[in-house]
Amino acid sequence: MFGLGVSAQTDSLFFQKVEKLQRLFDEAHYQPILFSDTSLAVIEVISQMTRNGNDANRSQYLEKQLELAESDYGLSATGGYQENINPTVGDLEDNLIYRRKFNLGLKWDVLQNGYFENKVKARILEDRILREQLNQNSVGESYNYLKRFDNTIYTFNEVKIQLLNERKAQLISEYETVAELVYLKRLKKEDLIGFDTRLSEVESLINVYQSYNEYLNPSNDTLAFNPRDLPLIDLDYTKIFYMLGQQTDSLLSTRVYDDYYSWYHQISLNAYARYNFYDLIGETNRSFGSVGINVTVPIPFNTKLKNDIAREKYTYDNEKLVRQRANIHEEVLSTGYEFRYKLKQFISFYQKRKLFIEKLRVEKVKVRLEDNNIDPLLGLELYDDLLQIDIELVDLLQNMYLKALKVHSQIPNSDIRDIIKTQTAEQINEYVDSKQRAVYVWSKTFNEYSAGFLSEYCVYNEFKKVIVATSKSDSLKDKKIKFMKYAQENAEVHFMIGENSLFYDENILEYVDALVKGYGDVKPTGIHIDIEPHTFDEWATEKQKLTSQYLEMMGKISTYCRDNNLKLGVSVPLHYGEEVIDKLLKLCDEIYFMCYENVKSEYIERKVKPYVDNGKKKLILAFRTEDFGNRIEMEDKIKDLQKLTNLNAFAYHDLRRIISFDQRNIEK
Repeated sequence: MFGLGVSAQTDSLFFQKVEKLQRLFDEAHYQPILFSDTSLAVIEVISQMTRNGNDANRSQYLEKQLELAESDYGLSATGGYQENINPTVGDLEDNLIYRRKFNLGLKWDVLQNGYFENKVKARILEDRILREQLNQNSVGESYNYLKRFDNTIYTFNEVKIQLLNERKAQLISEYETVAELVYLKRLKKEDLIGFDTRLSEVESLINVYQSYNEYLNPSNDTLAFNPRDLPLIDLDYTKIFYMLGQQTDSLLSTRVYDDYYSWYHQISLNAYARYNFYDLIGETNRSFGSVGINVTVPIPFNTKLKNDIAREKYTYDNEKLVRQRANIHEEVLSTGYEFRYKLKQFISFYQKRKLFIEKLRVEKVKVRLEDNNIDPLLGLELYDDLLQIDIELVDLLQNMYLKALKVHSQIPNSDIRDIIKTQTAEQINEYVDSKQRAVYVWSKTFNEYSAGFLSEYCVYNEFKKVIVATSKSDSLKDKKIKFMKYAQENAEVHFMIGENSLFYDENILEYVDALVKGYGDVKPTGIHIDIEPHTFDEWATEKQKLTSQYLEMMGKISTYCRDNNLKLGVSVPLHYGEEVIDKLLKLCDEIYFMCYENVKSEYIERKVKPYVDNGKKKLILAFRTEDFGNRIEMEDKIKDLQKLTNLNAFAYHDLRRIISFDQRNIEK
């Protein structure tokens, strides 16, 4: 929109306002939300949340009926009492011989409506319960999904509110200056309206998210997580559909239909035993016991028809269950498709963010290199755009979590880890360069380039580890300190010790400690040892002795690094034997194999293969520029070895030569 050229400096008030914007831009530090956490802690905790209260459960109702049927043996107590009103002796002529009578007894219904038919009822109920349990579990999970939905929204709203507050604070800090530049007719009114629009949007979203979270108020269900590093997920479709099919198949195969009714179930058979008492009209009473059997036989028998009816009902219920499960399959497919669409949008925004980060880096470089054509307002807009993109990414991730939890609710008794798989942002896009790059920076480099230029070159090439040559008597210390401070904004800084004379220094730990403390307030991430006993003249005759001494030295430095919370890296040639590398793997955090001179892929693969299984995360392949004709050859070699070895970390020797590579390409 404008720059700080000579013409701008003629207007002192205008210059002051632009300078203020430049200061705001210089102070603004964008910290992108990472998606590298692979713990799955957030969604795992949410997936275990259950809704309070008891839900109506049809299977429990049927289970009570089953319990009743199984406990009903067909036994019943019987009794009777009869009182005759004012009987007299004359009534004897009418065969009325008692004033009153009563009886007590037991009755056992054996077949129809009795013991054996209750067994049939129990079998029918067992079949119904199996179907209802699966359906009821799905219903219960659907109720739980409502709680998980609310907690997911709440969790991600907290992240979005934090980002929106960052946007709001940044926009407010710029607003007054932009308005004044409009009054000075140095900016168009549309620019101010654009700021109004952004601020209104931010405040509106903050109000929406805060109101929603105040309404939800999940109290003790809040999660502890890092809002700057959110776990990214993908669905495991193979497992999902396997579990869905397995639940349906196992249910249908658990019970094989067998006719419920036999011919005797239609016969009514009951046995009884009674005690009878008669209060006779005469002077005596009479009591006696009696036993008997009652039998009722239907004409005709319809056992086959009853079994046909039961079979049709059984088949209908099974087909109904299959239709319900098919509907669930269809719903899971639909939800899975929606998940993939959100994931596709996520990848698109993630790549868009990389583009805007690069644009922001270019504007920051102008400030660092004191370019006269700086547009701070453009840089601040890029900063705001990046926060917007991060909010979009969080919103898309929220939707992906909700889709995954929805699928999880359709598969009762499953673990969320069976539904999803963890991945990083780089893993979801095969075209994203996921290599971890490191670079050696020798002292000679600082004689030729400024600290600002070198640090930006490291950012441009995405070097995540910067290994800087250091020494106690360092004439370039100030330049290196400035460079390392810049570099630490985007990468790890490691102090490299490469003086072979230190191999014989009995007080090497004192040297290392003095070095770590000797570069001002720059605290390194680690120490890198580049002492090479294999280059000594006596290596050919005293290899074993030198190797033992070398490992002893590395052991001391390893202890020092652990005690001081520092990583330890070491550069070694490919020809060191397994007995040396295996010990270094135990002592060091990183081993850099110097793949120099012989860069044949087969040779390098053969040399590093013995250590890949146990030390993959520690191995880094280092290459030097003089072994390649140009940068393309070097990168192609790295790609080739990445496929062959499955290693993902590479180092470049060195920064000065990489710059020379690029300069030669520019000059062509």
